[in-house]
Amino acid sequence: MILVALALIINLPSGVRAIEATSCEIVDVRLSPGMSTILQFDEEPNLTFHADDQHFIIKTDPAAKRSLAIIPNIKEQEVRRLFQTESESWPSSRAIAEALDRAYRTNLFVFFKSQNRLLFRLRFVDKSEADYVLRIRQVYRKGCNS
Repeated sequence: MILVALALIINLPSGVRAIEATSCEIVDVRLSPGMSTILQFDEEPNLTFHADDQHFIIKTDPAAKRSLAIIPNIKEQEVRRLFQTESESWPSSRAIAEALDRAYRTNLFVFFKSQNRLLFRLRFVDKSEADYVLRIRQVYRKGCNS
Protein backbone atom coordinates (compact mmCIF):
# COMPACT_ATOMS: atom_id res chain seq x y z
CA MET A 1 0.00 0.00 0.00
CA ILE A 2 2.77 2.44 0.90
CA LEU A 3 4.66 1.58 -2.30
CA VAL A 4 1.58 2.35 -4.39
CA ALA A 5 1.17 5.72 -2.66
CA LEU A 6 4.86 6.53 -3.19
CA ALA A 7 4.64 5.57 -6.86
CA LEU A 8 1.66 7.90 -7.32
CA ILE A 9 3.47 10.77 -5.61
CA ILE A 10 6.65 10.28 -7.64
CA ASN A 11 4.71 10.24 -10.93
CA LEU A 12 2.71 13.41 -10.22
CA PRO A 13 3.87 16.52 -12.06
CA SER A 14 5.34 19.09 -9.72
CA GLY A 15 3.18 21.90 -11.09
CA VAL A 16 6.16 24.24 -11.17
CA ARG A 17 7.72 25.43 -14.42
CA ALA A 18 11.08 27.12 -13.91
CA ILE A 19 12.51 29.40 -16.59
CA GLU A 20 15.23 31.97 -17.14
CA ALA A 21 14.37 35.24 -18.86
CA THR A 22 16.04 38.50 -19.86
CA SER A 23 14.33 41.86 -20.03
CA CYS A 24 14.41 41.51 -23.83
CA GLU A 25 12.45 38.25 -24.02
CA ILE A 26 8.70 37.79 -23.91
CA VAL A 27 7.69 34.90 -21.66
CA ASP A 28 4.43 33.04 -22.31
CA VAL A 29 2.30 32.47 -19.21
CA ARG A 30 -0.08 29.58 -19.83
CA LEU A 31 -3.47 30.27 -18.24
CA SER A 32 -6.77 28.44 -18.13
CA PRO A 33 -10.23 29.64 -17.05
CA GLY A 34 -11.07 28.63 -13.51
CA MET A 35 -7.41 28.36 -12.49
CA SER A 36 -5.02 30.84 -10.95
CA THR A 37 -1.32 30.97 -11.77
CA ILE A 38 1.45 32.19 -9.49
CA LEU A 39 4.51 33.99 -10.87
CA GLN A 40 7.51 33.76 -8.52
CA PHE A 41 10.48 36.12 -8.87
CA ASP A 42 13.93 36.50 -7.32
CA GLU A 43 13.08 40.01 -6.16
CA GLU A 44 9.93 41.83 -5.16
CA PRO A 45 8.01 43.44 -8.03
CA ASN A 46 6.98 47.01 -7.31
CA LEU A 47 4.75 47.71 -10.33
CA THR A 48 2.74 45.73 -12.85
CA PHE A 49 1.00 46.94 -15.95
CA HIS A 50 -1.38 45.01 -18.18
CA ALA A 51 -3.79 46.22 -20.82
CA ASP A 52 -6.81 44.05 -19.99
CA ASP A 53 -7.81 44.46 -16.35
CA GLN A 54 -11.34 43.31 -17.17
CA HIS A 55 -10.29 39.74 -18.06
CA PHE A 56 -7.14 39.33 -15.94
CA ILE A 57 -6.89 40.05 -12.22
CA ILE A 58 -3.34 40.52 -10.90
CA LYS A 59 -3.00 40.18 -7.13
CA THR A 60 -0.19 40.45 -4.63
CA ASP A 61 -0.04 39.62 -0.95
CA PRO A 62 2.27 41.00 1.76
CA ALA A 63 2.97 37.44 2.90
CA ALA A 64 4.35 36.51 -0.55
CA LYS A 65 6.20 39.64 -1.62
CA ARG A 66 8.07 38.04 -4.53
CA SER A 67 4.94 36.51 -6.08
CA LEU A 68 2.05 37.63 -8.26
CA ALA A 69 -1.22 35.76 -8.76
CA ILE A 70 -2.90 35.93 -12.16
CA ILE A 71 -6.57 35.05 -12.23
CA PRO A 72 -8.43 34.87 -15.54
CA ASN A 73 -11.85 36.53 -15.29
CA ILE A 74 -13.87 35.23 -18.23
CA LYS A 75 -17.68 35.15 -18.06
CA GLU A 76 -19.79 32.39 -19.59
CA GLN A 77 -21.51 34.91 -21.89
CA GLU A 78 -18.12 35.90 -23.33
CA VAL A 79 -17.33 32.29 -24.16
CA ARG A 80 -20.75 31.79 -25.75
CA ARG A 81 -20.26 34.98 -27.78
CA LEU A 82 -16.99 33.61 -29.18
CA PHE A 83 -18.85 30.60 -30.54
CA GLN A 84 -22.04 32.48 -31.51
CA THR A 85 -24.22 29.85 -29.87
CA GLU A 86 -26.96 29.55 -27.28
CA SER A 87 -26.69 25.76 -27.41
CA GLU A 88 -26.46 23.83 -24.16
CA SER A 89 -23.52 21.83 -25.50
CA TRP A 90 -20.01 23.23 -25.23
CA PRO A 91 -17.07 22.88 -27.57
CA SER A 92 -14.04 20.96 -26.31
CA SER A 93 -11.88 22.59 -23.64
CA ARG A 94 -9.05 22.90 -26.18
CA ALA A 95 -11.35 24.71 -28.66
CA ILE A 96 -12.48 27.06 -25.88
CA ALA A 97 -8.86 27.77 -24.88
CA GLU A 98 -7.88 28.50 -28.50
CA ALA A 99 -10.82 30.88 -28.96
CA LEU A 100 -10.09 32.66 -25.66
CA ASP A 101 -6.43 32.98 -26.63
CA ARG A 102 -7.31 34.58 -29.97
CA ALA A 103 -9.78 36.98 -28.34
CA TYR A 104 -8.13 37.90 -25.03
CA ARG A 105 -4.36 37.30 -25.29
CA THR A 106 -2.60 40.28 -23.76
CA ASN A 107 0.70 41.41 -22.29
CA LEU A 108 1.98 42.02 -18.77
CA PHE A 109 4.94 44.16 -17.71
CA VAL A 110 6.50 43.58 -14.30
CA PHE A 111 8.89 46.21 -12.94
CA PHE A 112 11.28 45.81 -10.01
CA LYS A 113 12.91 48.19 -7.54
CA SER A 114 16.25 47.55 -9.25
CA GLN A 115 14.79 49.26 -12.37
CA ASN A 116 14.70 45.90 -14.19
CA ARG A 117 11.61 44.65 -15.94
CA LEU A 118 10.25 41.41 -17.36
CA LEU A 119 7.80 41.03 -20.24
CA PHE A 120 5.03 38.43 -20.38
CA ARG A 121 2.32 37.34 -22.80
CA LEU A 122 -0.81 36.01 -21.07
CA ARG A 123 -2.05 33.05 -23.13
CA PHE A 124 -4.99 30.70 -22.76
CA VAL A 125 -4.30 26.98 -23.03
CA ASP A 126 -6.11 23.76 -22.18
CA LYS A 127 -6.21 23.09 -18.41
CA SER A 128 -3.81 20.16 -18.79
CA GLU A 129 -1.13 22.57 -20.12
CA ALA A 130 -1.68 25.51 -17.74
CA ASP A 131 0.99 26.84 -15.40
CA TYR A 132 0.26 26.42 -11.69
CA VAL A 133 3.49 28.10 -10.62
CA LEU A 134 5.91 29.82 -12.98
CA ARG A 135 9.28 30.43 -11.34
CA ILE A 136 11.20 33.14 -13.22
CA ARG A 137 14.90 33.71 -12.74
CA GLN A 138 16.01 36.93 -14.39
CA VAL A 139 19.32 36.64 -16.22
CA TYR A 140 21.42 39.34 -17.81
CA ARG A 141 22.89 38.98 -21.29
CA LYS A 142 25.15 41.31 -23.21
CA GLY A 143 23.17 43.60 -25.50
CA CYS A 144 19.98 43.25 -23.52
CA ASN A 145 19.34 46.13 -21.14
CA SER A 146 16.24 46.81 -19.09
